[in-house]
Amino acid sequence: MVCPDCGTSVEADAVSCMGCGRVIERPVPPPISERAAFPAVLGPTAAGAWLILAVLLVVVVGGPIFWWRSQYSQVPKPETELQTRARLQSESEGEMLKECTNVIIGLTRIIHSSVTIADDNPYRWTGRATVEYVNRVGGIERTNLFFKFGTDTGTDGLVHLRCGTESEADSDRRMRQHSDKHDGGRSR
Repeated sequence: MVCPDCGTSVEADAVSCMGCGRVIERPVPPPISERAAFPAVLGPTAAGAWLILAVLLVVVVGGPIFWWRSQYSQVPKPETELQTRARLQSESEGEMLKECTNVIIGLTRIIHSSVTIADDNPYRWTGRATVEYVNRVGGIERTNLFFKFGTDTGTDGLVHLRCGTESEADSDRRMRQHSDKHDGGRSR
């Protein structure tokens, strides 16, 4: 040990410096009972090693977990029957109105539209629309359209609704057949 003032060597148990007389201050060690209560503080090398270990743990373990969770969230979940029916019901009026624009040339406006989706089977759903269009001589005419629905499997693997027009006679015949099946033929 060396005196900080004059640089003279000082013995380990000396109270003052022999060269300048400065009192050598040493920290008082805590009693043995207190030393057991407070564990030793990590040195800078050990703290750095723990920091590197923690970073590696986050990268090696956390990285794959994060990647797996992000990939899992992108996998399409299968729809339940109830979800499919609700989605098809919400698509029904839009599909019918799209079909109006495909069928009627010169469509100016849709006055009224309604979809009957009371049955669980989309093939029994019906639609009706009253529309106005520009005729060949430039006048405005009004007509009623009748629609039937069906389903198709799309390229995305989901069942989608399709809609087509039908004549009023076909619509009435289909509705009578449907009611006869439910009545058991009693309405005749």
